[in-house]
Amino acid sequence: MTENPLISSKLFFNLINQANDLITIYNMKESTIIYANKKFLDTLEYTMDELSTLAIDDIREAIDEKDCLNEILLHDKITTYSNFYSKSKKKFILESNIQHHSEDNIDYMICISRDVTEKLKKEQILKNEIESNIHKLENQKIFLNTLLDSNPTSIFYKSKEGKYLGCNKAWEKLTGIKVDSIIGKSVFDIAPLDIAQIYHEQDEKVFKLEENPQVYQSEVYNKNLDKRFNVVFYKSAYFDINGDVLGLIGVVIDTTDITTLEEEKKEKDRLLYHKSKMEAMGEMIENIAHQWRQPLSAITTSASGIKLQKEFGTLSDENLIKCIDIIVDTSNHLSSTIDDFRNFFKQTKEKNTFNIEEPFKKALKLLSAQLDNKNIELIKNIDNIEITSLENELIHVILNILNNAIDAYDNFDEKEFDKKYIFIDCYKENDFLNIEIKDNAKGIKDEIIDRIFEPYFTTKHRSDGTGIGLFMTQEIVHKHLGGDIEVEKLTFKYDNNIYTGSKFIIKLEL
Repeated sequence: MTENPLISSKLFFNLINQANDLITIYNMKESTIIYANKKFLDTLEYTMDELSTLAIDDIREAIDEKDCLNEILLHDKITTYSNFYSKSKKKFILESNIQHHSEDNIDYMICISRDVTEKLKKEQILKNEIESNIHKLENQKIFLNTLLDSNPTSIFYKSKEGKYLGCNKAWEKLTGIKVDSIIGKSVFDIAPLDIAQIYHEQDEKVFKLEENPQVYQSEVYNKNLDKRFNVVFYKSAYFDINGDVLGLIGVVIDTTDITTLEEEKKEKDRLLYHKSKMEAMGEMIENIAHQWRQPLSAITTSASGIKLQKEFGTLSDENLIKCIDIIVDTSNHLSSTIDDFRNFFKQTKEKNTFNIEEPFKKALKLLSAQLDNKNIELIKNIDNIEITSLENELIHVILNILNNAIDAYDNFDEKEFDKKYIFIDCYKENDFLNIEIKDNAKGIKDEIIDRIFEPYFTTKHRSDGTGIGLFMTQEIVHKHLGGDIEVEKLTFKYDNNIYTGSKFIIKLEL
């Protein structure tokens, strides 16, 4: 084989031959390879003498449908993707950066190639997993929309500019206004001025986090009936991944019919229980907003990282797999949070047998964001005890008591506590299960401790509570769980420190 002057330099030969990339030089007129470095020859299992007898198309198959000869003559530099076949018919996908070179009236292509076979396989796996996650998120979106529309309670949501973003069918029925006619509009566009002014002022308090969650009484005007209804609003802000307010979610309870139904004792109890659930919903909306903030941030960061590294050509297999794992794990966490929210609002009156630790696990999962946000340490001592009862009602009771304990710390300055605790003790005594929940938040004042189970009695600001949480807790324990509940103020020693707090004691028959 005659040595070509283009590759006669010994220094050139040594540098190119030791390169990690696959390097070749093509004679464009003859469509033959006149030089291939060691990496190329080893990968495709040919000798240089064998390659010199082959045309390019004998070992190469274009993927991107580019006419290399015309493209390189037009642009001088191009990038192509091609299938290359080794002597043993093994297929490799090569990404080639091609440079046009002309010498002695002969046109050459100098190609520097990389084997991207495994990389493209992993990118396809990533693409499939991302598409799968997007599909899951779309299904979750459908579920949430179905949950909203099937909920008999009126629900709406707005942007932080006060513009409506959507509502459910119950809200459409309550107001006589279709969702399509409210999107992007403010309360001043759809409600009488006096009512709109009240809504606007209350919304601003939520957006500024002066009252969040917020509860207040007002009216709703039904356009179709030309009639006003007395309602209770429950509103809570929702946040972006940076903790900034994005808007609010509102729940509206029509209390016009409640006044009539309260004449019958059973209906009164049912409605109070429903209102208690709605109060818990308002608090849980805030909990979910806190719990989703970190997972959403992780997904956004991982996806952005993949995109940036891909654009700059620095995406390694290790980082790719790591980011995929983060996206999958956090997506599953979001799905789990939705399931927890849905299970809490299931209506069932059938007793089942469960370990007493289970309702605490479910309740604490919904409250974990609040406990972390307020730096409250949880001390648990729960014995392994089986009980047959109404699990969802017991979860409701546990949530109400724990929320009461968490809120108790809001009445004091943060500096007044070296540490904030909530203690949970569950143990068997004779034929009874004893559940004790206590805190070190100074305790309930002596003058009101005998009134805390009264309906509509509350020590909170009227926008922070309705005063039915502990009343309904007592009702559920007595009428649904067949047990007893009491509260006391006590002073106790823990970790060599003396504390004062409140303790709720629940006794359930085993």
